[in-house]
Formats: sequence, C-alpha cells, structure tokens
Amino acid sequence: MVNPVVAIGASAGGLEAISELLAALPSTSEMAHVVIQHLDPEHKSLLADILEKKTTVPVDTIHEGMEVKPGRVYVMPQNVTLTLSDNQFHLTPRASGRHHPIDAFFISLAEARADAAIGVVLSGADADGTLGMQAIKEGGGITFAQTPESARFGSMPRSAIESDCVDFVLPPREIAHELTRLGRHPFLARPSEQPDEASAASGC
Repeated sequence: MVNPVVAIGASAGGLEAISELLAALPSTSEMAHVVIQHLDPEHKSLLADILEKKTTVPVDTIHEGMEVKPGRVYVMPQNVTLTLSDNQFHLTPRASGRHHPIDAFFISLAEARADAAIGVVLSGADADGTLGMQAIKEGGGITFAQTPESARFGSMPRSAIESDCVDFVLPPREIAHELTRLGRHPFLARPSEQPDEASAASGC
C-alpha cells in the first residue's frame, strides 16, 4: 500500500493553525505531512525552525529531489513552486504574477497519490487550495477544511467548503485527531463510512 501524504495549505493567519494541528499529532504518526504556506519571497523562511518546536514529529525543509518518507513533516522553502512526482519533491522558481502554491502542490499530489492523497486547507485570505481540493477529491482522496470561525482569516477554508469538495470541516486540533484515526485505518476509511465522526459537506 502507498503511504498517504497529507498536504497542509495555509496563508494569512496560518502559522497559528498549522502549529495547533502539528502539536496534536502523535510522534508515532506514519503519514508524511507537507506544509505549504504563503511565504515572503524576499526573506529566508524560518517556518521549519518554528514548527519543529511545536511538534514531536521530525521536521525537514524540502530540497529538490528529496524523497517523501512517512512519519515526517516537510516544509516548503520560500520563493518556489513545489510539486510531487514519483515520490520525490520538485522545486521550480516562483513565477511572476499570481502565486497559488497550494493549488500547485495539491494538484500534483492528487496525480501522484490518488486515493492516498489528503488535503487540508487552513486559515487564509484568498481562494488558494480550492482547485487543488477538487483535484484531490476527484482522485479519490480525502479533504479537510478548518472551520472558518476558528480561523484568523476564513476566506480560504470557506472557499474550499463552498466548492462542495470538503469531507471534514473541523478546527485544527480536531483535524489532527481525525488524521491520526485515519492513519491507523488499514485502508484509509472514507468519511462516508464514518457518518458520525464530524460535520462534513457533500461530495464534489
């Protein structure tokens, strides 16, 4: 079985939500978690240094060609577009114009992992992640969005929810708990098989 990959996308106000989610993960987590955060292209990111203090799961900054391994948190560096192919991360220079790094990675994850892809959209002020969530859902994966009321900026999770492609709508800590439960299931049980677990939107 292919190990699942959890893609966690966030923008404005996302550090708090990411930290809360990762802090609630057990050190024994067998999933790979990839953090895609909107970052200032002009300054070196300290995100990995910050997050490794919030979680017991090992944290790595992604470099070109790095292989995905279970039980780790991977953080995207600044000023790049990140994709996944053949179990390896690939970095390309950030293009000029509108930058949607969450959509880019989610879409590549859907192609690379199909039903072993899991997308999570957290706090943010735009709609990045919505198209990527649709791709993950269409590929048979599982999708999460932060409850807009618990986000500092609710636009990004709200956009994802309104696409009708989100399975679970939960605060960050509860997202972590549900990911842990799913990770222990041998076949990554679908939300439709767990009707009492959480509030969920209809399928895509």
